[in-house]
Amino acid sequence: MRTRFFLAVAFSILAVAASAQEPVAVPVPVIERISTQGDVITRTSLFSNGVVVVTIREAGVQVFLRQITLADDQYIVYLGVVESAAKELSEKPITSRVETSRARIELALYIGPKAPRRLEFSPMSTISLPLSRIVGVMDDLELLVRDASDSSNRLQTWEPKRGDRVQLMNGSYATVVEVWDEGLLILEHDDTFVRESVPPDMRDKIILLVVEPEP
Repeated sequence: MRTRFFLAVAFSILAVAASAQEPVAVPVPVIERISTQGDVITRTSLFSNGVVVVTIREAGVQVFLRQITLADDQYIVYLGVVESAAKELSEKPITSRVETSRARIELALYIGPKAPRRLEFSPMSTISLPLSRIVGVMDDLELLVRDASDSSNRLQTWEPKRGDRVQLMNGSYATVVEVWDEGLLILEHDDTFVRESVPPDMRDKIILLVVEPEP
């Protein structure tokens, strides 16, 4: 038991040392939309590595979490639309406001000449054409994620075994190489081959979803 514990600590130290020697570019947000409708809050985020994440909370409780990674050409198309529209946004891209007590949209743009830029408006407001193109992109991305395979739910009932593939919270992938009796997992990262120990109570903080096996 003690030997396994010290091995887990050693693996963690090696992972930290390796990451210090080889800095990895951390994905940054490109655009984010938070839509509020009553007590339902939907957050849609696009990151610089092409990852799109959608979370939904109802009355403060998370009921949905899913992410996908866009193909490179698909990401470039969406990014180009957002960049072009962001450059055309005027000082007042919301031409008329309609007050709604239980519905609003918050948009955060991290690209463009005035980035970061934050806009807040009602879904019933009249908005400019550039802003409508950005909203259209976010609608498309949210729909893509909602229609994707719901493999993230497997994490709740997952019984890990050697060879299982997982996607981590930072968007990278890893393989389970050891499963200890105490529930400790040893993951091997795809890109660096560094091994990381994951205690049972940290799984949902490190692992985003279990990757569906190839048919």
